[in-house]
Amino acid sequence: MYLVFIAMLALNMSKEVLQAFGLIEENLSSSNTALAAVNSNSLIDLNQKAKEKPAQYQAAADRAQQVSKLSNDYNTYLEGIKEMLTSTIEPGSEKDYQVQDKTDILDNAFFQGDKLSPAGEEFKTKMASYKADMVAALGEGYDDVKAELNKKFSTGDVKDRENIDREYMEYNYKGYPLIASKTKLTLLQNEIRNIESDVMGGQLVQGELIKIASMNNYKSIVNLDKTAFFNGETVTGTVVLGRYDDTTVPNKVVINGQEIPQADIVNGQIPLKLGSGSVGEKKITGYMEFVENDSIIKIDIESEYAVIPKPNSATISADKMNVVYRGVDNPMTVTFAGVPSNKVNASAPGLTRSGNGYIMKPTSGKEVKITVTGELPSGGKSVRFWDFPYQGSSKTYRYH
Repeated sequence: MYLVFIAMLALNMSKEVLQAFGLIEENLSSSNTALAAVNSNSLIDLNQKAKEKPAQYQAAADRAQQVSKLSNDYNTYLEGIKEMLTSTIEPGSEKDYQVQDKTDILDNAFFQGDKLSPAGEEFKTKMASYKADMVAALGEGYDDVKAELNKKFSTGDVKDRENIDREYMEYNYKGYPLIASKTKLTLLQNEIRNIESDVMGGQLVQGELIKIASMNNYKSIVNLDKTAFFNGETVTGTVVLGRYDDTTVPNKVVINGQEIPQADIVNGQIPLKLGSGSVGEKKITGYMEFVENDSIIKIDIESEYAVIPKPNSATISADKMNVVYRGVDNPMTVTFAGVPSNKVNASAPGLTRSGNGYIMKPTSGKEVKITVTGELPSGGKSVRFWDFPYQGSSKTYRYH
């Protein structure tokens, strides 16, 4: 009964409706041609970016190549079916849509009685393969694109207006006029090009850049207003958020007149190794260059640092008086100018560390020599002995 109804519907479809299908098909075809050109140019641009910055864009370019091939292959297959349909139209009547009302051409191609023909089975397989291959090519993420693929290229049963499940091919392609079927195939091609455009036009590139911009690639950068402060002075400056990764690598770096080899740049970070020179204020100047499209972007490098003499003066003092006594704990303070207390070590017979200071318990004799070692920021050590009484790290005390 349903087939009879479809046949009657096709016979009674007005000429105006057939003409409307034809005009819609024309507009869709024009849109598809324009989209194909835009997508092709996007792929060319992405491949160029991959050549300039492979670490940043190569993965996206590789995916784009797969998406482009899958889209073109499936589009070509659908175009072949449309050519089969139009081959039955009399020459010169290609735009006379009012006569393109036959239903038997696609019916005979896709169906054998109540079952699908081999060509009909192939049509469903091609659609399912296109969807699965596109999802695989995109990899992780891209949920919006995948949702669109699942929605527009599903071959599952379809519920009709009476809420009855109908087989996909029967529901969409059986008993329709030629121009309606051709329009539906062109609409599928339009979906292909739109999804390809979504991918080429930003989804892939944005996806890669989101990965690059992961918070794991950020670090805080402290910029002090100056490199040295006096005791009691307020330390001022700013803290900013910076990003580093192996994809953001300058094409050229020059610091203090010397170009830094590309091989020395690790994880987007440029190593800085300069001779400190003489004592005083020093400047770091230079620039970084990045190539973006056909332009060179130059970023200046400017900073300052101070070179100060190495610490070589230690101070030793008995906290209570200038002598130490036998039989009691004598608290002592040991400091080394410019060296934090946890990097200072003092040694002498009877001397032990206590918190941030020391305790002296004299053993024998009338004098004691204290030796102080300070670990410098560079990793080296500075040692002061008793040879510098009352000034250096060694001070001679009398026992009482």
